[in-house]
Amino acid sequence: MEHPIHWFCATLLAVLGLTGCSLFQSPALQPAEAAAVGLTWQECPLSQNDDPLDVENCFGHPVPRLAESEKANYGTRSDMENLQLSIGQDTYQANLTGSIFTMELYTLYRNGDSIKTLYGQFTSHSPSISLQAVGGKAAWEFASEETSTIIYDGVDIRNLYGLDKAYRPYGLNDKLIFIGQKGSQYFVVYDGWKVGPVFDQIVIAYCCETMLWSVQAGGGKYLFWGSREGQRYLVEIAHK
Repeated sequence: MEHPIHWFCATLLAVLGLTGCSLFQSPALQPAEAAAVGLTWQECPLSQNDDPLDVENCFGHPVPRLAESEKANYGTRSDMENLQLSIGQDTYQANLTGSIFTMELYTLYRNGDSIKTLYGQFTSHSPSISLQAVGGKAAWEFASEETSTIIYDGVDIRNLYGLDKAYRPYGLNDKLIFIGQKGSQYFVVYDGWKVGPVFDQIVIAYCCETMLWSVQAGGGKYLFWGSREGQRYLVEIAHK
């Protein structure tokens, strides 16, 4: 299922005799059924008495974890603040590079060249959360009270899709999946499509007990806890 902007971009560039669509921004996210973009979507309603971590009772397996084959897609942390990742011949680094007043500056580099600088604060964790390869491109997750976003292939996902915040990237079938937030609405974005229903809340946490039922991903599965119209759900998304 080809996204309209992809078709438009490819057609225009073909006319101009050019290649690459990185300079074209996507319009507002278009909705799509999970099945139409090659995904399965399972929802498990939770009662007040249910253990939110009892994933096996809902889906017949434990909380998904990264497979050994996936771990090479993730950058290594030289210390609490700095990440490094190799993709082919390119080396990416997400480093603490300075400070302005009470804010620290973090910069993403490719082969020593600056791509993007963001600012945040180290509280219970570094705002530079992760650096991973998704479909051969670098995805940098950055999360602080001031800025929560994903820099993917050098582009700020918030700006690309008109979001307030973006969380928890993962490569599902080599395509980017993440949680988007616009105002008080939370939803899943996969390969440029807004997939599934809108939620009033999706649990996002990077510290302490709550992070146990924040978004979990691995082994080709993407799992989250959310609420919609007063009902809590455990949701699992996978590629068909």
